[in-house]
Amino acid sequence: MPVSLAQIPDDHLTFSRWVADTLVRWRTILRVMGLMLVAAILAVIFIHPVYRSKASFVANSSASSKLASGLSGGAGPLGGLAAQLGVSPTLDPSESPNFYVQLLQSRELLTRLLKSRFADPRTSSSRDSVELVDLLRIRNKDPQRRIELGIKQMSKDIDGKFEPKTNLVTMDVDAEWPDLSAAIANRTIELVTAFNKEQRTSRARTKRVFLEGRVELARGELKSAEAKHREFYDQNRLWRNSPELIFEEKQLQRDEDQAADLYLSLQRQFESALLDEVSDAALITVVDSAVAPRKGQWPRYWLLLASTLMAGLLLGFLVAGGAAILADWRKRNPDSAQHLGGSIGRMRREIRGAFRRAS
Repeated sequence: MPVSLAQIPDDHLTFSRWVADTLVRWRTILRVMGLMLVAAILAVIFIHPVYRSKASFVANSSASSKLASGLSGGAGPLGGLAAQLGVSPTLDPSESPNFYVQLLQSRELLTRLLKSRFADPRTSSSRDSVELVDLLRIRNKDPQRRIELGIKQMSKDIDGKFEPKTNLVTMDVDAEWPDLSAAIANRTIELVTAFNKEQRTSRARTKRVFLEGRVELARGELKSAEAKHREFYDQNRLWRNSPELIFEEKQLQRDEDQAADLYLSLQRQFESALLDEVSDAALITVVDSAVAPRKGQWPRYWLLLASTLMAGLLLGFLVAGGAAILADWRKRNPDSAQHLGGSIGRMRREIRGAFRRAS
């Protein structure tokens, strides 16, 4: 008698059956969620808290760059595009906000920051100070290696970004203590200002020294041209009656005028360089100084609890679902399951034996 298809038992694992078998293993799901909670508690205990301070400043252009930009009529149609890309439309790219973002990650600035002294947050006395590198829990006796590791860590803890339209540079600083986080941010801004003063003042001083030498040479050439002209007048009282002497006088006058123009031009540039050495440092304007945060970035307990429960529920459901698939496979393939179980048992015994021999 033929058997209908409806009478043949269906041994395949369907989706609804898999969901049902997974939900039956609710204890496994709860165990996984419990393990996730334990892991979160251990993370809170062993991972140090993180506090984030924010500071911002505006990258100003120096007077010489503003003058050069005005004389060139700006950057034209490309000026707006350059500003959107974070490149200053002035002639000096080191005054762009993107330059300051890169400066925050520079080795020189981070090294100075690591060697700066801060109030020790591990003691109750506000007079105790210690270098920042000593607060980063770097376990290495080599001073140079400690600086290298400190630079790597601080490059992750300091994050800078900029707003192209306003030249506003924003800086986020993470630290284990709130007061230290704010102090690091404010000290970083001080170091950026010091960099501007050192580098740009040094450049202005070099320009001033060069122009000073050129002014002295131009003054000497002017005096020499004036002396030749005066000597010509002394030796040729009636030079106006001689076409040849008239031509020579015009040549001497032209040489004297050129020497005078060169001297006056260099003298004006020299005076401008003197002013630039004092005032043209392209100083930044601090918009917001860093303030110690009251709430840390880590740990945030309610957010951590919610994310842990969600992750534990998802992971537990996957573990229980995998167990349901494995149980169905064992049911349909008892010989293979028995062989696999024997192989796993032998592997465990070999590992235990290796540990015993090693001990």
